[in-house]
Amino acid sequence: MRYTIGKKLNVALLALSVGIMPLTACNRSQDPDNTSDTEDIKITETTETQDTTPTDNTAPGPIINPTDTSKSYFDEGLNASLEINGYKSYGGQTADMFLSPGDKVAVLSPSSLPSQEQYDATIEGLTAWGYVPVPGKHVLQADRTLEDCREDLITALNDPEITAIFCVRGGYGSSEVMDLMTEDLISTIRNSNKLIIGFSDITVYHAAWSVAQVPSIHATMSGSFMTLSDECVEAEKNMLSGNIPSYRCTTDEYCIPGEATGVLIGGNLSTLTAVINTAYDCTKTGTPYILFVEEIGEDIQHIHRFLEVLDHAGVLANAQGIVFGEWTEIPSDFGGYGGDSRGGEFKSVEDMISREFLMGYNKPVAFGFPAGHSEEINYPLLMGVEAKVVVSDGSFTIDWTGAR
Repeated sequence: MRYTIGKKLNVALLALSVGIMPLTACNRSQDPDNTSDTEDIKITETTETQDTTPTDNTAPGPIINPTDTSKSYFDEGLNASLEINGYKSYGGQTADMFLSPGDKVAVLSPSSLPSQEQYDATIEGLTAWGYVPVPGKHVLQADRTLEDCREDLITALNDPEITAIFCVRGGYGSSEVMDLMTEDLISTIRNSNKLIIGFSDITVYHAAWSVAQVPSIHATMSGSFMTLSDECVEAEKNMLSGNIPSYRCTTDEYCIPGEATGVLIGGNLSTLTAVINTAYDCTKTGTPYILFVEEIGEDIQHIHRFLEVLDHAGVLANAQGIVFGEWTEIPSDFGGYGGDSRGGEFKSVEDMISREFLMGYNKPVAFGFPAGHSEEINYPLLMGVEAKVVVSDGSFTIDWTGAR
């Protein structure tokens, strides 16, 4: 199976829908830091007329900071050519966690409130995949509280008939819900023996599951049944049942060759910074790890700031290797952080990361794994278990040591 992803430029205003969802304690704002899954984002073309010539950021090579396009956005890291070199059955200690036809799956949204459309798509999609969806009591409750979100999560974890938790959407609020959890939450997660599936703000839960030494799946949520490409849908369906893909992906000039083995952790970059020094900090388990991060909607200065938080906390230095995913809807105007006072203008997000954080880094680094906030392209990743990354000139592979 082979799928080629092309870069695209969206000359757009990033705007959130008005009046779609009420604000609740578990949905206090409509993704103020742009960490939601892509089905929550609407893109509309700019009506500005002073510059009607589109900026071409689709050519191969690094993206050059365009001029006079302060309301333009670009995607980066979507130009990789990915190949799935078959599937392997997961045979690790937690092999019994994966799903079988007829299994009951809790349908929750322990972050922001989903729309009816997202909820319906998830229920219908899981049913079509052969599972029995079990909605959380508060999953669509407009006036729900953080405590309600916690109740849904704890109920699903403690229900012996539930085999996995499938999140409807991300958004914002997972950290607040986690902060309400009791001190024995990690043991509750460990004893529940249940996968959790999602991405974006669900990164917080991936971190907690990793601390509990329980696998989780970084994958598209309601978008799996709405916008996701057939190749990614197939990979996600397989991973839920314990058939783990073996990935080979192209990378670029910024990669650092080498190989590394470690527990795969991470997810959305800005969300990951919120778990540092918490009880569910997956970077401080003492287990060697490989770090994965992606981002949406943040400008290059904010991306630098989030990476700096991780760098100061020793997260980058302690990683056995790093895999960078998609950078989507990134503002083209680099503003006051264009790199001109830092050795020359940054050519791209990857260029900034390489120059600012990877100088002298002697561990494997790969750029452009197609997972993140693209509506169509989000290949699943098995988190919280040992993976092996091998980076060579021009390509890299990701395999899981428990899959044979």
